[in-house]
Amino acid sequence: FFLRKEKIDIDFKSKYIKPQAYWIGDCESLGDLAIIEIAHSKENDPRIGVSRDAFRLMAQHGLSKALFFFISDNSNNYRFSLITLDLKLEGKDVKYKFSNPKRFSFFLGEEAKIHTPAKFLFEKGRIKDFDDLQSRFSIEVVNKEFYHEIQRLFYKLVGGKVKQGSKKFDFTPMLKLPSTNDHQTMQEFSVRLVGRLVFCWFLKKKKSGAGIPLIPENILSSNAIETNYYHNTIEPLFFELLNTPIEERRDYFRNSEFDLIPFLNGGLFDPNLHEDYYQLGPDGKTYYLNTLKIPDEWLKEFITLLETYNFTIDENTSIDIDLSVDPEMLGRIFENLLAEINPETGNTARKATGSYYTPRPIVEYMVDESLIQYLLTKLSPKFPEQSKNLAGHCEKSSSNELPKQSQLEKQIRELLDYNIEETELTKEQKIAVIDALDEIKVLDPACGSGAFPMGILQKMLLILQKVDPESIEWVIRQLDKI
Repeated sequence: FFLRKEKIDIDFKSKYIKPQAYWIGDCESLGDLAIIEIAHSKENDPRIGVSRDAFRLMAQHGLSKALFFFISDNSNNYRFSLITLDLKLEGKDVKYKFSNPKRFSFFLGEEAKIHTPAKFLFEKGRIKDFDDLQSRFSIEVVNKEFYHEIQRLFYKLVGGKVKQGSKKFDFTPMLKLPSTNDHQTMQEFSVRLVGRLVFCWFLKKKKSGAGIPLIPENILSSNAIETNYYHNTIEPLFFELLNTPIEERRDYFRNSEFDLIPFLNGGLFDPNLHEDYYQLGPDGKTYYLNTLKIPDEWLKEFITLLETYNFTIDENTSIDIDLSVDPEMLGRIFENLLAEINPETGNTARKATGSYYTPRPIVEYMVDESLIQYLLTKLSPKFPEQSKNLAGHCEKSSSNELPKQSQLEKQIRELLDYNIEETELTKEQKIAVIDALDEIKVLDPACGSGAFPMGILQKMLLILQKVDPESIEWVIRQLDKI
């Protein structure tokens, strides 16, 4: 590693990063890897916008790989990122164009949990080569490690044997349910418990407009655990607060702290008498206080695990990946834990309920194709000349040749491409796109963790950033609705 300490002037207009960056150093042994520091105005700047500016900076200087420090003006938290992209020279001005950009980031600083970066960047020892460096920034490895810990604690609660690599565990059940020792019933109860706890952890990471977590620290944390924590705190959180409108909650749960906890109307926290064993008696306490037992030590170990990892409430995208636990993990946990039920016979609860996690690349493909067809349907009648030779409406020149795209479809596909900065749409076409997005309706009848609707929102935002970068037309439409 060689220190460089060189200022970099940014020759393009950026909404997010400062007009000057710093080239800190180089590492020739890792393939001429550059190390760069750039500053942006605030910690909550859009991750994708900041990433795309970094991609442009790399293309400006002909860099295909770099380590970045992304420093915020108003926070002591920062991101340490590995960025890679493909470069090629194009145009009369012989400028670099980039494709296939990827940004993988560790969240660091005062508020960061350092278990993952410490393990991957330090405990594994010195970096051997660039492939080794890339492997240290692998989200799949982080996800696998986190799930294995969840899986181990799941079996520790319900009992049973589980193998993880070369390790084998054989646990005696810690969970006690009223009137039953049925192992499958215990597993199904525990899947719901784990899913709800992880969901609440994401809520805790989300903050109100005043910057206050939606679930306070003294309600959900390892330090908050006291005797009979499940019945005294977790059950009321699930079945008295999160599933009940604030104005309808019992007087005991009406104070400034509890009122911060939102009402969620999705049904996730609706109690089922025969599955959740929750029914209040005249004294306001559950009938199952002494017959449903979830040990405090298990809950402490589980919540301590959650406190070990960085969680992000932002969904990762195909170009910007935080090496943190993101909301997509909810779907993975739910699907994979369901698959643990009756694995010997293959009659898993996953198959019975049709609960399947869809990988992100497939989600992105389906989102893109849905939006393309929607926008084509809306725009084609308005721009018939640009809509000629639409796929499915033209002859194939040979059995191996796909139908040609129309000019309009090509332009719409470019709107959905993170690699392409500019759009060739006319002002009239841009207005038509904004109008179409303003009246779009999206139905996901199989909505689980929300991957598809969140994917649609992310791509809608990308389109609007290209056709209405200052949000003027979009804001006008929203104001007209007031």
